[in-house]
Amino acid sequence: MNSTGNEDISKWASMIDTVIAKTEHCCVQRVVVIESTRSTMDAAVSFAGNDTGLIVVASEQTNGRGQQGRQWQDADRRTLPCTLVVDVEGISSPMLSAIVACSVHETIQLHASRSHEILIKWPNDIVVRNHETQIDLKIAGILIERVGNIAHIGIGINCNQGERDWGAELHGKAVSLSELGLQISRLDILCALIENLSYWMSSRKPTEIKGYWELHDAMVKTNRTLEYAQKQYTGQIEHIDPLESILIRTESGLTRLPVAQAHHVRAEN
Repeated sequence: MNSTGNEDISKWASMIDTVIAKTEHCCVQRVVVIESTRSTMDAAVSFAGNDTGLIVVASEQTNGRGQQGRQWQDADRRTLPCTLVVDVEGISSPMLSAIVACSVHETIQLHASRSHEILIKWPNDIVVRNHETQIDLKIAGILIERVGNIAHIGIGINCNQGERDWGAELHGKAVSLSELGLQISRLDILCALIENLSYWMSSRKPTEIKGYWELHDAMVKTNRTLEYAQKQYTGQIEHIDPLESILIRTESGLTRLPVAQAHHVRAEN
């Protein structure tokens, strides 16, 4: 199914309901589709109340929230913005972050060609590596806000942007499915995302999560700056266990940092 920025979303809810009904251990029981909202994260709070098992998806998001207070740019109905409200009892925060990242990664990779290297950038960005420039271009982002056993999981996937749709902040730093040559509707991507997220949420196998992450890790063998306990560590990432720790080689030697408390310090330029 081809996709444009002005898809008719009137039938989305019924088609998503069909996917929910046939998906084993589906993490979603109710769907809300809206034409436009400032933020699907905020809309999910209003629609969910105290309930879980909800997904809110919008054709347009005008003021989406990203990591560390950044704004998620939606480019006039050319992204897929959605928020899930799920019960995460028994799932640690590092495991939840890894589960969602693996789910989004798998959703994109299943539709990409083998020539595109889709990777997970800790803690929860999905990127496409340009082998000519060795630059990782962001194709999807995740924002998780958790209170107790209830998590609001915001996901944004770049779908139909072209060269002219990127603002100055993202020019040369982001890429869309369309720019990878993938002609797939936002609805089809959303349905695949629900299926994959339901699988990873119900499986919760640490060895599978760690193995999948290691195969698709964007940060290993790259130089990064991490912050932990108000101290910064700059060096080469040697290994990431998304459930436990990050091993970084600095001038002082190897240091192991806990993923639950460590933060990736991103350059602003």
